[in-house]
Amino acid sequence: MVTEILGDDSVKAVKILNKITGETRILDVEGIFIEIGFEPAKEFFKSMGLEVDDYGYVKVDEWMRTNIPGLFAAGDAISLWRGFRQIVTAAATGAVAAYSAYQYLIEKGLYRSGSFK
Repeated sequence: MVTEILGDDSVKAVKILNKITGETRILDVEGIFIEIGFEPAKEFFKSMGLEVDDYGYVKVDEWMRTNIPGLFAAGDAISLWRGFRQIVTAAATGAVAAYSAYQYLIEKGLYRSGSFK
C-alpha cells in the first residue's frame, strides 16, 4: 500500500507498506495512478428493480439499456467491461446511454422537434 508520494515538482518515489509484514520501503517511480476503489450500490440498484450481476453491477446491453424500459446505466456502475474501468470507457458508455435515452424518447413520441410533449 502506498503511504506517501515523494518528490518536489514531480513524483520521484513512493513509500510503500507491506500490510502483512509491516515492512516499509521506498520504491523509485516516475509517476503514479491513484485509484480510490469502487463498490457498486448493489442494494440501491436492486431496490429499484434493476438486474445486477453477481458482483452488484447493473446488467446492461450494448446500448446501455437495463431490464427496466427507459432506464439506462453507464460508467463504473455497469457490468459491461467489468475489470476494465477507465474514465474513457465511463465517458463512452455515458455517451451511448445518452444517445439511447434520446432515441427512446423519440420512439415513445415523448420528444419531437426540440421539445418534450
